[in-house]
Amino acid sequence: GTAHAEVPGIKDGAQLTREIAAKVINISTNDLRREIEHNPELVLIDIRMPDEIRGMGGAIKAAQNVNIPRGWLEFQVTGRARSKDTPIVVYCGGNIRSPLAAYTLQQMGYTNVKNYADGFIGWKRQGLPVE
Repeated sequence: GTAHAEVPGIKDGAQLTREIAAKVINISTNDLRREIEHNPELVLIDIRMPDEIRGMGGAIKAAQNVNIPRGWLEFQVTGRARSKDTPIVVYCGGNIRSPLAAYTLQQMGYTNVKNYADGFIGWKRQGLPVE
């Protein structure tokens, strides 16, 4: 049957994320560790829902860490990042939604946005501090 036929002209979430990941700056765990250590101005945004954070065993332990769920990002980010050149790193659990969030922030006019591509899962797997 045709129930599973592709819809012409419509991208799925995975396709969109792949395209967008190429338009954002992706950083590694080591890069993020350096940012946290040396950049007190950093706004590290965990875009997971609070129940996801609990279910996955916490968030990255860093003074700069804030939780703004993906659905609220556009509305709440300006309260945390008041200047367009504020250094921002976004992350989720496994780099699925964070590239989209980083791209959205660029569209909003933020000029210093990075995506933490290893995500919380990568951070935790390396035994780094969580809270």
